[in-house]
Amino acid sequence: MDVYRTPAAALASLVARRLQPSAEFQRAAWRALGALATTLRERGDRAAAQPWRVLKTAKGGSAGRGTALRGGCDSEIVIFLDCFKSYKDHSVDRAEILKDLWDLLQSWWQKPIPGLNFETLWQDRPGVLQFRLASTDLENWMDVSLVPAFDALGEGSLAPSRLGGRSLGVRQGLLFG
Repeated sequence: MDVYRTPAAALASLVARRLQPSAEFQRAAWRALGALATTLRERGDRAAAQPWRVLKTAKGGSAGRGTALRGGCDSEIVIFLDCFKSYKDHSVDRAEILKDLWDLLQSWWQKPIPGLNFETLWQDRPGVLQFRLASTDLENWMDVSLVPAFDALGEGSLAPSRLGGRSLGVRQGLLFG
């Protein structure tokens, strides 16, 4: 693969063929994360199930920005919850919320997505729940971080017009596919 000898018109094709994760893996990973987002919204909306509701979600990381490379990539999913009314609430209730999210994650993966393996990762970042989605051939993987957050600026603060569009790699909602 000689990038320097590749005509400019063929660079996009070269990147898609050689550098980005396989299309099958990307579709399976986004399908899995879309199912997770649906699970979070549905379970959080049931009063008996969880004492919180998802206000909105935002995705980031190389997978969220569309800059993932073959082999491994990362994705951060920030989950804005209505139970956090202040930063103090966030710091006090975060451990309990992470346990609830862990339980949801375990029940969500009871229906695995074909072509993907689910792996738990060492939880080395406080306030974040981490897991990995890997292709069954182990050629590609995505490290996913679920981050419960307090919406300090109010609902709708992640509108692309306020953040400068896609340039920051943050998009409102989990629009996978």
